[in-house]
Amino acid sequence: MTLLVRSLALAAAFALLPSCSPKWPSNYFPAGLEVKRTLFAGGGGGFRESCDAMVVEITDAAARRTFPPHRSKNGFEVELPAGWKSTPIASGDKGRFYTGAFGGCDDSGGEPLGDLPGSLMRPGAFYRVINHGEGIAIIVPQSKLAGFYYFG
Repeated sequence: MTLLVRSLALAAAFALLPSCSPKWPSNYFPAGLEVKRTLFAGGGGGFRESCDAMVVEITDAAARRTFPPHRSKNGFEVELPAGWKSTPIASGDKGRFYTGAFGGCDDSGGEPLGDLPGSLMRPGAFYRVINHGEGIAIIVPQSKLAGFYYFG
């Protein structure tokens, strides 16, 4: 009987995992990035794998100061923190994999918010590939959005 109870408890725990909402992963973003509100959060998982997808609105101040342009001899440039790149996404960075990511882990989130997939394909946003391609963080200062997707 004890084995049956343990099995049912384990099955119930796994059934509840997909309903867990992820926490904003501030460690993957530049220090001081202020989140105004969460627009979408979805997560899920199974044995040894998990998925988190989030889209947030960032504050006006964060949009202005996260990647501030500075004057250089070639005009204006942005100095990026280690690991960050400017869009469009590099061809080797799995762009097609990430374009659907911001609709949720199982694509049930509907149309991705704020055109984050489109922002990966054109100039004006900044991204960071996480853990050898298992995830991506993106910040779009002009639309005051940030997104995070991780599957691994």
